[in-house]
Amino acid sequence: MTLRVGAGKACISPTEECFPFPTFGNADPRSALHDDIFTRAVVIDNGETRAAIVNFDMVSIPMYDTTKKLIAEAGGIPEDNVFMTATHNHDAPFAGSPVQGADAKQEDDLTRRIGIFTQIVLDGVKKAVEEAVSALRSAKYGFGTGESWINVNRDFQFEDGYWMQGPNFKAYADKTLAVLKFVDEEDKLIAAVLNYGCHAVLGFVAKDVDGKIKVSSDWPGYAQNYVEQRFGNGAVCVWTPAAEGNLNPVYGAGLYTFLKDGYAVSKQLPPGTAFVLMEALGGQHAIDAIKVINETCADKDTMEIKYARTEIDLPSQKAPEGADMMRNRMLVDNLLPLGPNGERPEKKLVVMEDDPEHPFKMEIKILQLGDTAWVGVPCEIYSEIGRDMKAASPCPNTVVVTHTNTHYRSYIPDKSAADHHTFQSYGAAKPGACDEYIVQGMVDLFKELK
Repeated sequence: MTLRVGAGKACISPTEECFPFPTFGNADPRSALHDDIFTRAVVIDNGETRAAIVNFDMVSIPMYDTTKKLIAEAGGIPEDNVFMTATHNHDAPFAGSPVQGADAKQEDDLTRRIGIFTQIVLDGVKKAVEEAVSALRSAKYGFGTGESWINVNRDFQFEDGYWMQGPNFKAYADKTLAVLKFVDEEDKLIAAVLNYGCHAVLGFVAKDVDGKIKVSSDWPGYAQNYVEQRFGNGAVCVWTPAAEGNLNPVYGAGLYTFLKDGYAVSKQLPPGTAFVLMEALGGQHAIDAIKVINETCADKDTMEIKYARTEIDLPSQKAPEGADMMRNRMLVDNLLPLGPNGERPEKKLVVMEDDPEHPFKMEIKILQLGDTAWVGVPCEIYSEIGRDMKAASPCPNTVVVTHTNTHYRSYIPDKSAADHHTFQSYGAAKPGACDEYIVQGMVDLFKELK
């Protein structure tokens, strides 16, 4: 049967009454809007069933179950075929639930403002999906890959022997930029779904020239907008995050002041700089994407749609009783203040304990779209694990998408980084012990899919 595809986009920027808004990580609040954030949807109809790929310019998917049901109802799509992710944009407000750390006096007002923004997001995604459905038309598709050199491994070993965030150009960083391309009967672009591994953190707690910390779509938002403007005619670009647990933008992998004893103190960019870097890096990434889009032949007009899901148990860990994990988090990246005479805090990190009685449960899902497979995981897996998943997949056109749920979120360092003891090492999943479980879980799920 003839393939039909439609795409839609809706603004979900917070309104004035939403500010000030908490920042990811409970840092200083955002008090203004720098540039709009969006939700985007691609609806695919193969004549027998429908699927949707939806993203949000946010740190995570808001109210996962509610949002998934809303998309399914708005698009006439089976809930299983709704594939959602977020760009993991650290510059966006939260939606759905209060942020930890709010005191009693702030709680009511904070809940009210979060509620307003949550409704904006829900209304927006419904609008985007309905727009995509109304735009359904005969389509062809193709899959292509290229490279984008805008990321860098962020596990860097410093002079004192400890690992922190920093640009490690020697370490592995998957540069693969994958594109699922949809065109209409006139070969005009309907949608391009991108997949690439890199954190959206350039604007995280960064101040603009007026001294305000602002909401922004960060560099993935700039990249999506650039591609859409380049092709015009209502084309939509949906960016999805690949395995990026240890990948940062090449401009923002870590900035430090180095003291005489080798101790490194984190520092911020000058006001306004981050937003310039976002636009520059987003534009560079967009150009890389446009090259892949133009080189990809979209000539297939039928598409089988399949879905499968599983939950696997991973080796887990826990902090010893009484451990101060907040202090440990600050200590890992040298974020604790120096003493009155400039002495550094003792860097004695928490030693985690195995927790075999409480395995870490992680979801794996596969949405197969024709000759492409979209493998979704909720966790921030290291780039090496994503690489191994793609290598082991029976489908040659496989992409790994992270942040596909709001449940079971955790960093998962791979076996080569098991002894790095970066801040990513202190989640519920045991670093270095999960690689084979995740890869095998995906392989077994592909067997079920067949």
